[in-house]
Amino acid sequence: MFWQDYGKEEIAVMMQALAIIILITVLLWIFLRKKDLKYRMIPLIVITSIMLALELTKQIYNAANGTYDWYVVPLHFCSLFLYFYPLMVFCKGKIKNFGMTMSLVTSVWMFVLFYFNPSPIIGASPTHLFETFSNFHTFVHHHLVVLFLLVSLLLNVYNIDKRSLLHVVIGISAYALIALPVAHLTGTNYCNLLTSNIPFMESLRQSVGQVWYTIIMWLIGIGGGFIVCGTYIGINSIVKISKRNKARTK
Repeated sequence: MFWQDYGKEEIAVMMQALAIIILITVLLWIFLRKKDLKYRMIPLIVITSIMLALELTKQIYNAANGTYDWYVVPLHFCSLFLYFYPLMVFCKGKIKNFGMTMSLVTSVWMFVLFYFNPSPIIGASPTHLFETFSNFHTFVHHHLVVLFLLVSLLLNVYNIDKRSLLHVVIGISAYALIALPVAHLTGTNYCNLLTSNIPFMESLRQSVGQVWYTIIMWLIGIGGGFIVCGTYIGINSIVKISKRNKARTK
């Protein structure tokens, strides 16, 4: 983990937050693991509702303070949960399945990036949590994503199969079709679409040009989604086979 920007105090806060998340997840698993799906979805509905309420408050807060600009518009990578989570928890049928796939994919990505190097994502918010609403929102929002992921995985609410790969292509492409024009028209660097804060990716952009950089980013998004879905399908298949074999030996 590249936590070099954080000292002992920031790391302590992060670990405490993770411990609380794990405790909540385990408690929910104990009480809900044998319940029907509609009951297992309740914690996810609550988490999603809190995230939407926080985002609405953030939008109103910035508008009221005269600090609203294009950067506040929820088109960043970490804003995607505000769209995919509601589709997963509030919708039905194909839309729900699409939201489910994209919720899993984006949450796994965020989890990996977040605990690999949290500083670029939440900045100094761990030790300045209550100094500004922005710090509070940033810290809570991203930890709610972690909670959503762990709870949803442990309560086994996902229905991921080969059709989910098409969902990934549609989801990544839909985001690109919306975010790319807005990013270029406003000069707002949503999801590193204009320039990259990752040195080797920025070098690549300067070498191959903006068009090929955009195509590569799109392919990376789809490829990353395929990896997440494929991993989930593989692990789920192993678990099912293991349970089937145990049932036969009884």
